[in-house]
Amino acid sequence: MHRNVVTSVAIAALALAAPMKSARAQDKAIELGAGLLSWSQTSCSGCTSLSTFTTGGGYVFAGFYLNPMIALEPRLAVQSTGGGGSTLTIFSIGLGLPIYFSKTWGHNGWFVEPSVGYRSISATGSSSENQTTLGVEIGGKVKLNPNASMRIGGFYDYGTKSGSFPQTNTFGIEFGLSAFLK
Repeated sequence: MHRNVVTSVAIAALALAAPMKSARAQDKAIELGAGLLSWSQTSCSGCTSLSTFTTGGGYVFAGFYLNPMIALEPRLAVQSTGGGGSTLTIFSIGLGLPIYFSKTWGHNGWFVEPSVGYRSISATGSSSENQTTLGVEIGGKVKLNPNASMRIGGFYDYGTKSGSFPQTNTFGIEFGLSAFLK
């Protein structure tokens, strides 16, 4: 009889847990996002500070969720600015690990995102320089509908010294949108 009670309780628990698990799994999706606006200030020892304002797709990323609170987020960015016959182009690729404070599969709530990246910097008349970056972003998301969210965050990136290129410190804010594909 004891065995029948345990079996009945186990079956009832599985029957109740199955719909909850599938309901949570329905929220899981691949997140595709793009930056719409960003501003950053980069400084380094012995060089001129660079302030950048970017509109319309400053970066793109994809989020692959490991669980409702953690994702892997590869990111790609290209920035180019010119003036006075010179052009500065910065190509960046990175990998972030956003950690959300709510179990929402990244749809809304606060997050902190440590990251590591690689940056290639080239300017007219100079050879290109490469740099490894370590960063962190603190931000939040607001769910717009079941398949879209708005993202805003403040970030800091530390760029390592590489060859003749000095160590850099970058602070900024960014605003973007995300779409969730199921």
